[in-house]
Amino acid sequence: MKLKVLAVLLLAALAIPLTAAQHLFPWPDSNAHWRVLVNVNEYIQSRPPAWFTNDKLITDLQIEKATPQNYDQAVAQYDSIRQMLEGRGMYVGTYMSGTTVYPPDQLHTYPQAAVTTAQMPPEARYFGSWPNQPGRKVIDVSDPSTRHGFQEQISTLWRAVPAPERFVDNAAFHRGMGDKQPWSGYCDNMREIRALAESQGSRVIFNIAAEVASLSDEEVAELEKAVGDEGICLEMPWSTRVQASPEATEKAKARYRQLLDNGMAIVLIPVKTDDEKLASWIRTWKKPGDHLYMNGIFWKSPNPHDSIAVH
Repeated sequence: MKLKVLAVLLLAALAIPLTAAQHLFPWPDSNAHWRVLVNVNEYIQSRPPAWFTNDKLITDLQIEKATPQNYDQAVAQYDSIRQMLEGRGMYVGTYMSGTTVYPPDQLHTYPQAAVTTAQMPPEARYFGSWPNQPGRKVIDVSDPSTRHGFQEQISTLWRAVPAPERFVDNAAFHRGMGDKQPWSGYCDNMREIRALAESQGSRVIFNIAAEVASLSDEEVAELEKAVGDEGICLEMPWSTRVQASPEATEKAKARYRQLLDNGMAIVLIPVKTDDEKLASWIRTWKKPGDHLYMNGIFWKSPNPHDSIAVH
């Protein structure tokens, strides 16, 4: 019965016109606030406030090593740090795994970073386990009943900790990364999670494993339908493979322009890519009004040469 009720709510949320999302916070001006902080923990309070003068968005803040014994202390510390950051004019989001569930004894952060296996319905279907973590299960994104049971628990966790933005990790994996679940299933899951987030007044950023140059026209259309004018985060924004090919680089640029021109926000994490080199490339095709950002490391002073500002 609960799953049927959630399904009805999801359908109703998906039917809401785009104008219903106008109460969501505006994406920051990426020329003045180009850096987005991803995976922030409590140690940010020990860093100089001057480092964050131009920062507006923290995708997720977590207190590490939260246990039943220190739970109240972890909650108080989270509230204190979040109030400090919001007092500086920042939007502070929460972290959630978008396709995996954990054994309850393996979650040690506040807010809770994932749905647990114990919270999932008994009839839930799984595609397999996370590599080298047999207890961490990957949901079958093609099974609506499993998705909706999973999303019901995400909704409950989000209601417990309201936030203006939700960072949804492990949201989608493209076949080019060796994944075997259908891209359409991931997009269905993201579309439904997006509806949940917006219904609670939150923006959402989906971390996906994909090279945009490898996405087909159909896959891009599915991604745009799922994400809309919310955001995605990419850890391979300009891989060495793409850099080595002028043709692939041009295709990547065209895909970025397509997504940005259609209103999507994009956060780039330069894993295995030189930050300054990536920023220089971005400045050759970025438009001033794009909602395009670079990931910043909160424990390091910002590098002005990483700026992607254009005027």
